[in-house]
Amino acid sequence: MRNPLFTGKSRVSLVALAAALGVAIAWQAPVTGPLSFAANAQESGDQGTGKGNQGGQGQGSKGAQTGQSQGQGQGGPGEDSDGKGPQAGAPSSSGGGKPTWSQEGIPEVELGRLNVARSPEHVIDQAYEEALASISPEMVSFYNLSLDKAIEELSLNWDNVSFIDSPLQNLGLLQATLDGSTPLASSGVSNDADTLAAIFLGAASDKTVPISTDTVIAVTQILGVPVTGTAAASLAADAEAVRIAILAGHG
Repeated sequence: MRNPLFTGKSRVSLVALAAALGVAIAWQAPVTGPLSFAANAQESGDQGTGKGNQGGQGQGSKGAQTGQSQGQGQGGPGEDSDGKGPQAGAPSSSGGGKPTWSQEGIPEVELGRLNVARSPEHVIDQAYEEALASISPEMVSFYNLSLDKAIEELSLNWDNVSFIDSPLQNLGLLQATLDGSTPLASSGVSNDADTLAAIFLGAASDKTVPISTDTVIAVTQILGVPVTGTAAASLAADAEAVRIAILAGHG
């Protein structure tokens, strides 16, 4: 797993880039201690949820902008969405017909299109399968980059980067990554789970809605694999850097 979140050089270059674009950044200080959210989840007794073998119907990928084909169908709210994600048809519950996340309070934080994490489990499963089916060689190359290099590519080489943009597909991949596994391994992606989780969460988020520690706590609790403490702070800082890079690159 990775050591501290960013090098001083990458932080400075990203801050300078965002400043040039008029983006305000509130950097979180590097946290100390274990950074692996997988270890955090294991210590609290949580486990990642498995994925079914259902056909997916998620949105297409960013790769379509470079001439690749893309899937159409079920996906998250658009960029102009008011952030009101689906609330009905919740996944399996631990009692009373309510999903697990609704029985315990989650932080009150703006989630934007991350609210689609509340979609029924089978919808997220379908999006996950669609994501796996859409992986191209160009995407494999991107997902194998270090976090700093991925941020640089998203910020400065946007038109030539291929990655999954659908919030549902990214959240399905994030859910499968929170136990420390790498769901894209069969496609040739050998990157560590921490880096992939940051990219998945940063890509799933609205470009203009900051990702905080509370965001991570809320989303992972909704997905059924809670991440808290220093692990949540680490993932939030990394995913926020990815979000800012996407905002900078997309314009």
